[in-house]
Amino acid sequence: MNGIRSARWLVLLVVSSCVACAGTPESEAFPTPFEVIAHRGASAYAPENTIAAFEKAREMGAVDVELDIQLSRDDVVVLYHDSTLREKTGERGTVRDYDASDLLEMDIGRWFDRTHPEVEESFTGTRLCTLAAVFERFGDTLHYHVELKSGDEALAARALDQIRAYQLERNVRFTSFEFEQVARARALAPDIPAGLLVRDASRLRREAGAGPEVSTASLQRKAIERAKAAGFDQVAFAAEDLTPELIAYAKDEGLEIRAWRIKNDGHMHRAIDLGANGMTTNWPDRVVRELLLRQRTRTAE
Repeated sequence: MNGIRSARWLVLLVVSSCVACAGTPESEAFPTPFEVIAHRGASAYAPENTIAAFEKAREMGAVDVELDIQLSRDDVVVLYHDSTLREKTGERGTVRDYDASDLLEMDIGRWFDRTHPEVEESFTGTRLCTLAAVFERFGDTLHYHVELKSGDEALAARALDQIRAYQLERNVRFTSFEFEQVARARALAPDIPAGLLVRDASRLRREAGAGPEVSTASLQRKAIERAKAAGFDQVAFAAEDLTPELIAYAKDEGLEIRAWRIKNDGHMHRAIDLGANGMTTNWPDRVVRELLLRQRTRTAE
């Protein structure tokens, strides 16, 4: 992924050039190149998991995009986040209940216009799309964090077929909250990076059936240890759950660590300040601006 790594330097508004000119070394407080990962594309500005959202992300300086995939009834890899279609398309059932041809007629833009009145541009008429369509449009200009959203055992293999068809093995990382799905992807493609998404603290405790005598930190460390033992290269935690100790532990175990669920600028600042390697965000432009501001401040000191 050397090409993508180089591109990250460039899209951060030539932050790396500033570093080189000033002779400023990297620090844990400013991991560079920091992964600014557009969450479902620039999903605060265009309908999530659509070509429009990925176009917006690229315009804003993000070369990393996160996308959610599921399988249609006829085994086509389609981008969609939710477990049901109703809220965002108005249709009944799940992605797996429909052939791809029907799914690609479903409008997600109307939902976006209704829920994001602050965005002046209208996206009504924007349809769901396939993974192949995204690869066809953007090719190796982006790095794709492919979240295996369903527990379908065939999902990783079908996605891998598309990745290999477009020769994008060096531009992909598999992720999921489902450990088995990440492990399955890792077994099928050992050379493709894989990251475990860890549930937020309250859900992590609930799913583990943890009593008051069990610390959240111990559950988080176990998740990191499990990811390392499985050969994954990254873990991701909710921004509000990050601590200096958690980040240090992940890095000591040889794993990258990034933040998810960035709800506001405070979460963004927290992830950067604590030394995370990156974050998924609906507002990639804000992160790019913040990184540039910090770099300018550093070079001026």
